[in-house]
Amino acid sequence: MTAETTAVAEAVPLATIMSVNVRTWLDRNDDGDPITCLMLTYPAPQFDDADPAVVEATMRQVATSLGAVPAGEPVPDVGVRLTTHGGEALLWFPGSFYALKVRHPQWVRALNQCGGALLAVGLDELSQVASVAEVNEYRAAARAAGRMHFALARVGRPIGGAS
Repeated sequence: MTAETTAVAEAVPLATIMSVNVRTWLDRNDDGDPITCLMLTYPAPQFDDADPAVVEATMRQVATSLGAVPAGEPVPDVGVRLTTHGGEALLWFPGSFYALKVRHPQWVRALNQCGGALLAVGLDELSQVASVAEVNEYRAAARAAGRMHFALARVGRPIGGAS
């Protein structure tokens, strides 16, 4: 093992977890089966300009914490990172006592049926009020430029989680 493979990612701070943009949708995998998708992006500030280096560093930390890899690489299965209760899902970040809550009952229902979700982490900012067309453009451009990271997360109870 090298130092790189034994290094533990620094826990994502609560402030980051609370501030990331969350977008959900249902897509199809390569076999045509439905898969739930959850994309995390850095929120574009309303009045100020964000420092691109800070944005990238923050989102790289999120991607690394979740075990996500750049587009084009084989997507890793990072195990249980999602739990559900009623119409809510929680995305757990390793090393953190906090989770990101996703309140979207239809998406959560689909997530439970699929058993997991494709996590997508964008390295650039995206407005919280971006239109569907703008989000699709962001996704395509980020993927093509290697600025979108992916991981497959399972639904279950995290090791050490509450009973």
